[in-house]
Amino acid sequence: MKIAIVGEKERATAWEKHLRKLSIVKEVVITNNLAGSDDTDTVLLIDDSNENLLHLLNSIRAGNHTYLISKLPTDAEMLEKVYHASEEAEVNVQFSHWPSLSESVHWIKQQIVKPDLFQIKKESVPMNYKVINIEDFEHDWIDELALIIKWMGGNIHRYEVKPIVIGDHYLGLTISLRFENAAVASIQYLSTTDKEKHQRIFSNRSMMIDFNVIKQKARILKLNDLNRISTQEKVFDPSDTAEWSVVQFIKSIQVHQPTLFSPYDALTTANAVKKIKSLMDKN
Repeated sequence: MKIAIVGEKERATAWEKHLRKLSIVKEVVITNNLAGSDDTDTVLLIDDSNENLLHLLNSIRAGNHTYLISKLPTDAEMLEKVYHASEEAEVNVQFSHWPSLSESVHWIKQQIVKPDLFQIKKESVPMNYKVINIEDFEHDWIDELALIIKWMGGNIHRYEVKPIVIGDHYLGLTISLRFENAAVASIQYLSTTDKEKHQRIFSNRSMMIDFNVIKQKARILKLNDLNRISTQEKVFDPSDTAEWSVVQFIKSIQVHQPTLFSPYDALTTANAVKKIKSLMDKN
């Protein structure tokens, strides 16, 4: 397999190291644009520009399996084009949505396949402790929403949205989602704290997992043989996430299976984002 990495050289070189470890990869080419990858059929597209979905669409139409490495885009109209184009071209597309690609989430999903409750609490420190960037604000809560959508699906029965807003400046947000199967997910996000906090709780009637995202530590609570609550801990190493994500992308191509975060996942998330933003505007 010959793979082209399209993007800024320093970042591309870091991704090249991951690819070089894979025996199936025979050659890696680093280039600044898609035109430099004519004789390949697999592309890692490193692109945080406003045109990254257009560049992704061009790669798909050229017949390339493509891994877009960027913040998660939410342009529903363009994502719908990407989704249909990838289906028509029969190529695999993966987005670098890191929460969905992490080893910790992959492991937790194996323990609790269908949570009844999915609760996220996140507090972020602004740049320089005083500047709140609206792009960072949106990226933080959208990343968590995308994790919920990927896990629970887009069959949301009810939305409840309440922002923390001063004038026209958003400082925080509470989102509650009720799904058609009666499961509930919530996000409590604050962008103005003086200390980072990031917690995800997953539970059903047989188990609860309390996951500290910053420390990458999970507390697992479940019934033991004596019908009492027992507690275990598991710690994860996030340093292998990028390499693991590439392996999974290539594996999806080999076995003709959907990627870990596909155009359908991105489009479903974008539609939920659109709904939530409309409810924020009404508050």
